[in-house]
This record gives sequence, structure tokens and C-alpha cells, in this order.
Amino acid sequence: MNAWQITLKDLRLLRRDRRTLFILVALPLIFITILGLSTRQLLTSRDKNQLIQLAVVNEDSGELSGKLAESLSKKDGLQTKLLKTREEAVDQIDTGVVMAVIAIGPKFQERVDELTAADILYLDEGLLADGLPSLDMEVLCRPSFMNTEGIVRQLAFGAAVQSIAPYISAKSRLASRFIEKDRASLAEKRESVKNESLADNKDKAKPAAKGNVYQVLVPSYTVMFAFFLVNIMARSFITERDLGTLGRLRMAPVSRAGLMLGKTIPFFIISLVQSALLFLFGRLLFGMTWGTEPIALIPVIICTSLSATALGLLVATIVRTDSQVSAYANFLVITMAGVSGCFMPRDWQPQLMQQIGLATPHAWALIAYDQLLVREHINVAVVVRSCTILLAFSTGFFALGWWRFQNIDEAA
Repeated sequence: MNAWQITLKDLRLLRRDRRTLFILVALPLIFITILGLSTRQLLTSRDKNQLIQLAVVNEDSGELSGKLAESLSKKDGLQTKLLKTREEAVDQIDTGVVMAVIAIGPKFQERVDELTAADILYLDEGLLADGLPSLDMEVLCRPSFMNTEGIVRQLAFGAAVQSIAPYISAKSRLASRFIEKDRASLAEKRESVKNESLADNKDKAKPAAKGNVYQVLVPSYTVMFAFFLVNIMARSFITERDLGTLGRLRMAPVSRAGLMLGKTIPFFIISLVQSALLFLFGRLLFGMTWGTEPIALIPVIICTSLSATALGLLVATIVRTDSQVSAYANFLVITMAGVSGCFMPRDWQPQLMQQIGLATPHAWALIAYDQLLVREHINVAVVVRSCTILLAFSTGFFALGWWRFQNIDEAA
């Protein structure tokens, strides 16, 4: 008996285990789908749920406030609705219909009439130095989106200044005359700059992700469930030891290297197939792309699978019972996934947590996938370094597993 025969035997056993196949393929797809929908990112880039949900309450009866509300409704990336009262707006915030509300107060026109051109030119020194309150405006936001409040506040203030600037400049006949003169050439200047910009950017690579949340979710859960092989490998070794199969294999005319390879290669193949299927389903079901260099995904998938398989071998040589697999292996897999950024994007984590995550192979796999699937321009050095570190993890795990393997059939 050689390593290849052991590999074929284990592959046949794995093929019959439908529960294992469900965990490795169907379960991550379910997680990806639920989380994708939960983040309000549906399958097409034109879906309204991808827009920031805002409401505008206009309590001022002036023409300027109406123009401001209209300009906010035309901003890209926003889905804006006009409401009549603050009470209605607060209700929609509380029920989760909108993320935030921009309220234009009844004294908006009065505050605008007090402004001069200097207040517009020197925002930090004049009557507008206090921002939105200077215009009797306010932003109301859901507690879970408090980090977004500042962005919405700046957006509202910028739109307000843009809307009132022509009105303020019209107060001065001299300023109005020069502005109208320059305004006549604005369209021509804008077209010229636009053509120059297109010429400069025509050879640049385009973004791979296009805002699709599945560019992050699919690789994250592909990495996480690749390491679920740790549980499956550990249980496979325990089952064979309890049945006496592992002992007979060790007495067979096969070297320790052949036996270890024969027991490891089937799970490595399963991991490769699992990753390939998840990326394929990500493309077909969720509309994700494979980046500008799809071929570069292959070495990352291989290195990640090697690392997961080697860790599975190490854990399999340590645990002695099925309860230990449930306790130790599950804790290890879930903890490493959480620390590394599989549950949430690494960019969302504090800097300290990002540094701690680098102690896991998961994090390096995610860094490589981020470069290939999300970044506009791929940093090849980062991808190569990530794959190299994944191979280092694989070597270390396999070496420790090799050392532990000689005692695998001994009692705890």
C-alpha cells in the first residue's frame, strides 16, 4: 500500500459523507447570502438598497430651502425622501426606514438673509463658522449609524452652501456682474478638463470590486470554512484510530511520510475544490468579479488550502476524543476567524486587532484576496509576501504534526 492508495480510500469515504460536503460548500453559501442581504447589498449594482437612505424635513417656506431639498435628492449614492414633519422623520429613524434625517428649520431663510459674500468665502471666520446650526439646520441619525452622522452633516452643509452661494452673490451688483461673466465660460472649461481627464485615465486599470459587498464576503467565508477542515480531519483521524484502521496502516509497508501524505492530500484536494466552488458560485449567484488578474487567485487558494490542511494535521495529532475536537478545534477555528477579519472586514477592525490578526494564516489570505478582488491597482509584492507567509505557516504546522504523528495512536 502506498500514499496514493490511502488518498483514494479517504476520498471515497469523504465523498459518501454528505454532511461534510454540506458544511464545506452549502453552509458558507448560506452565510454569505444572509450577510449579503443583511448589509443591504443585493445582487445588482443598481439596487436601491445599496444607496444611503436619507430623509429631508423642510420646515421653511422659502424658495431657497426648496432648492436645497431638491439638490439633496439628486446626490449620487443617496436615496432621499421628503417628509413634512420632524415627528414623521423621527418615526422613520426609529423603525429603520431611513439612516438619517436632514432637518431644515423654519428660520433658514432668515439666517441666509443675514449672510454676506464674505461669510461664504471665509466659512471658518464668518456667520457660518458653526456649521449647520448657523443656518437653522440639524442632522438626526440612528444610534447604530452615529459614525455616519459627521459625513451626513458635512454633506448637508456643503449642499446648503452650494445652494445659497448664488443668492448671496446676487446681493452685490459688482460681484454679480463678474460672476455672470465668468459663468458664461464654465461649460467650455468643464468640457476641456473632462476631455483631459479621460485622456489621462484611459490606460489606468479600473476597479475590480465596483462596490459589491460579495467581493469581501465570499473570500472571507471561503477562508473561514477552509479551516473547518481542522474539525473534519481531526474526527477522521479519531475514527480511524478507534476502529484500529490507523494502527494497521502504520504496520503496513508504507513509510511515515507516505502515510501522512496519504492522510493529508485528500483534505487538501477537498479544500481546493471547496474554494473553487465558492468563488464560482460567488460569480454566478452574487455577481462578484474575480478581479483584474483572475489567474493570480490560484496561488492564494493553493497556499491557503495548504495552511488549512497542515493545521488540520497538527490538531488531528493532538486531540484524543470527539469531545476534544468539539471543544478545542471549534474554539481554535472560530477564534482565529474572528481575530483575523473573517467575520468583518479587516479595515473595520482597530489597528491593534489588525496587528494581532497577523498571527493567523487567515489574515494573510484575506490580505492577498483584498489586493486581488477589491483594490484598483494590485500590489504584487503584497500578494507574494502573503503567499510566502502562508507557506511558512504550512511548513510550521506540518513539521509539528510530523513530530506529533508518532504518538497519535497512544492513549492520552
